[in-house]
Amino acid sequence: MKKNIRKLHESFQHAFRGLGLCIHGERNFRVHMTAAFYVTVFALMGRATAAEAAVLCLCFGLTMGAELMNTAIERLCDRQASGYDGFVRNAKDIAAAGVFVCAAACVAVGVCIFLFEGVLFSALSWLLAHLWAAAVLLVSIPAALWFIFKYGRIQ
Repeated sequence: MKKNIRKLHESFQHAFRGLGLCIHGERNFRVHMTAAFYVTVFALMGRATAAEAAVLCLCFGLTMGAELMNTAIERLCDRQASGYDGFVRNAKDIAAAGVFVCAAACVAVGVCIFLFEGVLFSALSWLLAHLWAAAVLLVSIPAALWFIFKYGRIQ
């Protein structure tokens, strides 16, 4: 039993290591994380329902999971190929298309929730009533941009 617990613990360690590698090394993953953060903030301000929040969480997981798989495929392809290989290029392009399809579906879900269900209007109304929160959000944008574009470059 103790050995099984250790293996489970090690599985989680490996998974978190992989997540850290992707956060540190993949700009697009940081874009998805940042988008998820701001979508969550606006969903909270706009008082999204529990069902809407659950759908948004599924979207975040789907897109970030697809980005993790895309990164794994790209790294394996880069390791395997020596020089240009059309088959490797196709595999990498298809993996990237998988992320794009997931992200596009998530944008469609976001449009449905934020525009058609009025969550965006509620969030903007809340921000107008709480200008301090709007200021905090504006101040957070440079930090978000730093995280997306500079975080992975620092060694």
